[in-house]
Amino acid sequence: MRRGDPKRTDALLDDIRRFGVTAARVVARGREHFFDPDDDDQRRIARSVLLDLSTAADRLPEQFRAQHPEIDWRGIRATRNFIAHDYDGTDEEALWQAVAVQMPAVLRRLGLADTAG
Repeated sequence: MRRGDPKRTDALLDDIRRFGVTAARVVARGREHFFDPDDDDQRRIARSVLLDLSTAADRLPEQFRAQHPEIDWRGIRATRNFIAHDYDGTDEEALWQAVAVQMPAVLRRLGLADTAG
């Protein structure tokens, strides 16, 4: 599929919806589990979801992103770069906020929230 192909856009949006489902499962397990110092599984999953979200968002056609200025596309990329390049120093509270607050907001703005559960 070519970059501007509507089927590709739909596939990328479906990927973003699925990432939202995974993020929602992490959040549903709760803050206590997320911040457990002896178990970093949920934090690793959150990092992966946010990296995948950024990759999918970058692959969306520029025209699509321009049609959704309410989405902080630059912020999504910045989050990915921060996680990818500051792995050990990633602020865990910021990571939690990204999956618990910011990602659901992106899904709602894209009309994907109702299908993310």
